[in-house]
Amino acid sequence: MKPFAQSRPTGFLCGLLVATAIAGAPTVVWAQDGPVQTFDIPAQDARRALVDLCLSAGCELAFVAPPGRTLPSHAVRGRMGWRAAVAELLRDTPLRYRFVGARGLRVWVEPARTAPVAPVVVEPSELAPVEVVGRFAGQVEESLRRKRQTDVISDSASAARIGELPAANLAEALQRVPGVAIEREVGEGQFVSVRGLGPLFQSVTLNGAPVAFNENIRNSTQSGRQFRFRALSAELLAGAQLTKSATPDLIEGGIGSNINIETISGLGGDPFLSLRAGGAVEDRARAVRPDVSVAGRMVSKNGDWGLVGGLAQEEHSVVYDRFQIQRYANLVLDGQAVAAPSDVRTTVEQEDRRRRSLFLGGDWAASPTTRFSFNSLISAFDNAIREDRLVYGLGERLMEPGATATVRDGVVVGGVIPAARIDNNTEFSQQSHLNLIVSASVEFALGDWLVTPRVSASSARSRLDTPLERIYAQSAQKVAYAVDLDGAVDNRRAPSITTSLNLLDPAALRSQKMGVRAIESVDDDLTLMADARRGLNIDAGPIRLSELRLGVQFSDRSRDYQRRDREAILRPGAVFTPDFMGMQTPKGVFDGLIGQHPGGWATADFARFRDAFIIPNEHDGIMVLPRDLTPAGADLQNSYAVSERVGAAYVRLDFDGSAGAAPFFGNFGLRAVSTRTGVDGALLEAGPQGALAIRPVSHAGEATLLLPSANIAFDLDPHRRLRLAASRTMTRPSLADLRLATAPASMLVSSIYERGQAEIDDPSPGTIFSGIGGNPALKPYVSTNLDLSYEWSFTGGALSVAVFHKRIDDFIALAAAPEVLIFETRAGPLVQAQVSMLRPRNLGRAESRGLELGLHKKLTSGFGLWASATWTDSRGPNGETRLTGVSDLAYSINPFFERGAVSAGLSWSWRSAFKSEADMQGGGVSNFIIASAGYLDAQASYDLTPGAQIVVAASNLTDTTDLAYEGDKSRLLQLGRVGRSLTVSLRWSM
Repeated sequence: MKPFAQSRPTGFLCGLLVATAIAGAPTVVWAQDGPVQTFDIPAQDARRALVDLCLSAGCELAFVAPPGRTLPSHAVRGRMGWRAAVAELLRDTPLRYRFVGARGLRVWVEPARTAPVAPVVVEPSELAPVEVVGRFAGQVEESLRRKRQTDVISDSASAARIGELPAANLAEALQRVPGVAIEREVGEGQFVSVRGLGPLFQSVTLNGAPVAFNENIRNSTQSGRQFRFRALSAELLAGAQLTKSATPDLIEGGIGSNINIETISGLGGDPFLSLRAGGAVEDRARAVRPDVSVAGRMVSKNGDWGLVGGLAQEEHSVVYDRFQIQRYANLVLDGQAVAAPSDVRTTVEQEDRRRRSLFLGGDWAASPTTRFSFNSLISAFDNAIREDRLVYGLGERLMEPGATATVRDGVVVGGVIPAARIDNNTEFSQQSHLNLIVSASVEFALGDWLVTPRVSASSARSRLDTPLERIYAQSAQKVAYAVDLDGAVDNRRAPSITTSLNLLDPAALRSQKMGVRAIESVDDDLTLMADARRGLNIDAGPIRLSELRLGVQFSDRSRDYQRRDREAILRPGAVFTPDFMGMQTPKGVFDGLIGQHPGGWATADFARFRDAFIIPNEHDGIMVLPRDLTPAGADLQNSYAVSERVGAAYVRLDFDGSAGAAPFFGNFGLRAVSTRTGVDGALLEAGPQGALAIRPVSHAGEATLLLPSANIAFDLDPHRRLRLAASRTMTRPSLADLRLATAPASMLVSSIYERGQAEIDDPSPGTIFSGIGGNPALKPYVSTNLDLSYEWSFTGGALSVAVFHKRIDDFIALAAAPEVLIFETRAGPLVQAQVSMLRPRNLGRAESRGLELGLHKKLTSGFGLWASATWTDSRGPNGETRLTGVSDLAYSINPFFERGAVSAGLSWSWRSAFKSEADMQGGGVSNFIIASAGYLDAQASYDLTPGAQIVVAASNLTDTTDLAYEGDKSRLLQLGRVGRSLTVSLRWSM
């Protein structure tokens, strides 16, 4: 594998200086009434407000109130001790209180008095104290507290909860939240789906502000607005909040949910310093990689300013076996119409992943009513990839003399080819994903208003530091081989592949060609926001208006996607020798996926190819970026630029009241959003005298939407809450869908370039006349949403049940239509060919409805459980029975144990089959289904001292084999296996 490039060291040296400064931070600062902390409790019925306050502060509450009476309270927001928070909460109310000891609080209603009657003394009766505990159970309490405290339907994952179970990134941590399912790429969580809608429909923000998106640069498939969670480490985060019902002040874009990633704040708690050092090993790669981090917070003695920072680095080496079928072709064998695999591919993928993060933030409480905040996050995800692949051709070769085929239910499941060449291909690349996010805000009082202006800037750069180098070799002679696929889907294991070729002999191979693809995608986002809110006390019949919020937002977003494709040649004087194929695949490849197989094989030595090949007339080598090459016509057709300007304004009113004996609270309001879009690209045309002409094309669009929403929650009793929500939400089309680009299949472009018109008249085996492009005239998805949630809190736990229904208009899906495209040829003359082009279109209405369950329970003797499940029924336009990215059922079961210094937990996550946008087979698959799969993870820790802990975590203990098929299980597409992983770390904090 190519080692990681030594790039961008400056930021991490600065981070080390920050960490050193934090290590010398002052000692813990305590206010007279306990540690200063941040409260954000809205004005509401006092019973609920007091429970929320004590859950947050860890106090013990005793409170009795007359039944059926609504008791008002004041909003508590800002930095203060818990006793000051109680005083503000109950100011000018009929409630009286007394502090008992260090953490006790007794609250009672002041009895009414009349002159002639002696006062009646009402003795308060004590409720069970609110218990705040640590580790797993503590994180259950934290999640429940946050769920109860919000005025919308939501769930959360705190930093501590993320750390309690193995999670390579934030996506894997979120999969244990009700309603969430994830999609994995090479064994690691990549995309998040919520409530039956795929990753495009999730609006991802950082501390409430929009962020730029990394793009897929692995192949020609693009993800658009889908946030790539594997590019972001979870180590330096405070947690994440999933909001499933909309409010006017929420950034629009998430029909499924808003996922707000939260960072640590400078005045968000006490000073601390934490260190973590360990190593990670995958049982296939057997290479130990470092896993280290340092983080801390320093707070001034008077508690008016605080700084927080940290840096983390984690590395993983992965070996992934992928047994593939590229696509199926319709043939007639012995008079019978059958579907036959075009080929069978065995691919060994080796990845060296490295995630690095640097975070710095701060808060300054300049006065009791003014606070400045800033935060910055740099996250770099580098991934060096090597794919070694053997290709055994089937398809039309099954029609040649001497070939035989095994057919089951109209599908070829095996075959013998007596004489054909085996392809030996290798791909190298080094991906570099860099995220930079900076934001600053100030919160100040202006009369009765609390005003918060904010600016946020983010950039996401994805590029190939080593361009995608595709090396094509082939067996020098025709050889025999046989493939048996019978039962591979049911067993998730193929019976056999055999061949007469000595796969380890590099002299048996001949070089074919070498392709170079350079890609760089840059996303930028600049957002200005201003919010203002003030308390109200306006009675409107049974409803009291308690708070008014107003706000505006302006965002300027852009993407520049550049792609260059070239064919490299040997530099003058260089000669291809067997040494160029002198490396071998790792030992034991495919032992878990294929019963009988030839074992490893000879592979390309990248260093030799890198030194011996050049890009003729453009670069003396093959290590290039797009900017190093002058774009050809096809390059301009594959590249594009998109810009968006978004303006939004909202008004929100919070209210509370009582319906009989049931207090209620909620909010309603309206958000107005205007989006202006500009798209630039190019098309190839035949100019005068048949010369190639490149025509620049542009498109401008505009959309304005009104998005109303309403949320209300009824406290049926102190332990049961019913929530109702209705809203109209939107999701903008994928940036990749909006592109003015036309991208025919790579194999088609290459074949026509080599053979010209002959390839069109008599296509080579495996050539498909298809492609994919964009549509800048797309309208946004618009959804009408109804949600209902029931929450029941009981001693030691809680149960939640929610149902949802989403009706999505102007749903976008791919539709094929014939187009005549222009192609360049090596010989010079342009040729035309009719290609079936897939382009996105607004096709009509889709629906998604479902049920989700969440259970949190502390059991006896230190045991406990949290679990979640989601059932979804979705329907797409034109009669589609399932939306992309949606599983019918997904669930997670997480038992845990904690006693004394020992803590341990298991996590089993499972989701049923779903349709994926990720066609990694190179095109031509219309219905790519990823089969159901479950993953078992575990973690155990032991407290060596009050501040030191050793942690052992294991992932994928079930050694799950991934399965994909086309439409139904009779058409196998892929088997994949990554193996188990183990991480051991020492954590220390003070």
